[in-house]
Amino acid sequence: MDEIRERLEKLYCSFDFKKAIMNDPIRFPKRFNNPMDIEITGLIASSFAYGSIRCFCKFLEELFIVMGKKPSDFIKNFKPSSLLKKLKIKYRFSTIHDIVAFLFIIQKLIEQSPSESLKYYFNAQNIVDAIFNYTQSALSVDLSPIYGKNIKRQGLLHFFPNPQKGSPCKRINLFLRWMVRRRDVDFGLWTDIKANELIIPLDIHIWRVSKKLGFTKRNSISLKTALEITDYLRRIDPEDPLKYDFVLCHGHINSLL
Repeated sequence: MDEIRERLEKLYCSFDFKKAIMNDPIRFPKRFNNPMDIEITGLIASSFAYGSIRCFCKFLEELFIVMGKKPSDFIKNFKPSSLLKKLKIKYRFSTIHDIVAFLFIIQKLIEQSPSESLKYYFNAQNIVDAIFNYTQSALSVDLSPIYGKNIKRQGLLHFFPNPQKGSPCKRINLFLRWMVRRRDVDFGLWTDIKANELIIPLDIHIWRVSKKLGFTKRNSISLKTALEITDYLRRIDPEDPLKYDFVLCHGHINSLL
C-alpha cells in the first residue's frame, strides 16, 4: 500500500487539474459563482455524464443555452408545456419528455426544500441512505403535467438508480463529490457532509483501473464494488478517500501499473 500511495501522490502532484477540467462535465458548473446555479448545473451535468464525453458535453452545451445565463431562475420559472414545445434535443434513450420531466423534478424539489437547496434531500446517517432519500423524493413528484397518460418513462428512471438494489449510483456520487469536497476541482458547498463519507463514482474505467491496482477483486460494477474501492482508498487517505478520483479518471495511469 505504501508503494501505491507513493505512485498516486506522484501522479496527483504532477497533474494539470485546470487543463483536465475542460474534458470533464464539471466544466459546466465551473461557469457559475452563485451556489444555487452551481448546484443545479452540477446535478444536471453529472446526471447526463454517461456515454461519450464528446456527445454528452455537446448535449449539455445545447441544454444550457436553452436555460440561459441564470439556470436557477430558469428552473424556478419554466412551464413544462412551454418547454416541451421549445426543446428540440434529446440524449440517447432520454426523450424530450424525459428531459423536461427531469428538470421539472428539480424545480419541485427546490420548491419543497426549506433552504431552496438540493442538500435537503441528502440528509441521512450515511451516503447510501442519503442517495436513496434523494431518489425516492424525486420519484414521488407528480409528473402528469409532462407525461399525461404516457407511462413510458424508462429514460427518466435512468437518472434515479436505487442503491438498495445494488446500483453504484455513479453519477449521483459524482455530484456529491463536487458538492462536498473542498479541494482541487470540487466546490465544497455542502459542509454538513464529510469528505470521508463519500463513495467513489464507479464506472467501467475506474473499475478496470481499480482491478489492476488491487483496490478490488470484484468482477462486476456494483455498489459493493464501489464501497470496497472506497474503503481501500480510505486506508490511503482516511480524511479524503476520493482525493485521487479525478486524477484516476483523467491521468496517465500507466505509471501506476
